[in-house]
Amino acid sequence: MVSRPDAFLLFFILPPLLFVLFKRYKRGKRDLAAIGGKWRSGLLMDVFLIKWFFSSLLITLFVIFSILSLAEFTGGGKTTAEPSSGIDLVFTVDISGSMLGTDVYPSRLKRSTDLISAFVENLPGERFGLVVFKGSGIKIIPITEDSSSLNTVLPYLNPDMFSSKGSNLETGITTAVNSFTSGEERKKIVLVFTDGESFSGSTSLLAKEAKMKDVSIIIFGTGTDQGTELYNQSGEPVLDNKGNIVISRQNRALLQELALSENIFYLNISDSSVLNNSLDIINKQAGASVINNKESQYQFFLSAAILFLFLYISVRIFPWKNTF
Repeated sequence: MVSRPDAFLLFFILPPLLFVLFKRYKRGKRDLAAIGGKWRSGLLMDVFLIKWFFSSLLITLFVIFSILSLAEFTGGGKTTAEPSSGIDLVFTVDISGSMLGTDVYPSRLKRSTDLISAFVENLPGERFGLVVFKGSGIKIIPITEDSSSLNTVLPYLNPDMFSSKGSNLETGITTAVNSFTSGEERKKIVLVFTDGESFSGSTSLLAKEAKMKDVSIIIFGTGTDQGTELYNQSGEPVLDNKGNIVISRQNRALLQELALSENIFYLNISDSSVLNNSLDIINKQAGASVINNKESQYQFFLSAAILFLFLYISVRIFPWKNTF
């Protein structure tokens, strides 16, 4: 495998080099004929031709192997596993009005915050952050080891925190992905709690951006396929434009479509085994990192290039008077 294929562009210097060497041969041949005279021209020409051939060959090989050393060929190397240095988890909670739906007991939002508390309890020693989103995403708690601050805030999450409407899942996840501290060798995981309803924003680039930043995402779908009538925090029904009570359902298709990416997972928050299944995913994602330490082979090409340069100098300065 080649680490720096752009080095091969240097091979374009070979044609000019060969042209210069050929021109030197023609000029040397002409000069020898003028200096040596007819009675010595044959002997001198034989010596000149041999020295020109070997010196030209060696300087050409020197250039070729120098370029190959710059290209940095690598071998198979050894595969090693390095344990994770820890986990950073950012809980990303949808606080739109539909999260007050009661088709998940006691409500979608309360079931989400209860599950977050269970994660904190089952993952001692890890670091946590909190992002909430509605029409936009806001980082409420930066990544910290102080889990008590997270538990203090969770009971106060509600749709009245923002005046905006809708549920912009894109900005919520983007805010969470950008919450991680760069330059740390810790596993980064975003846990999203949303019903996917009243969705706005684009998710087409979410998976690509998360993968580029080595972030895994677990989406917890809240709500049921049957749905439920929506009521606000005052107990009043939420009405549509026709005066009918709004029926809110989990947008399962959207959330499962997101999970088609290898670094995004979907779980239904209503499943009895959701905690154990999500902990299994977290532990697998935060497991030992497999690293292939490929060995660079530039030393071989560099050594050969130095040898050819030494031989070239030797051919140029070696007195060939006793050769013929």
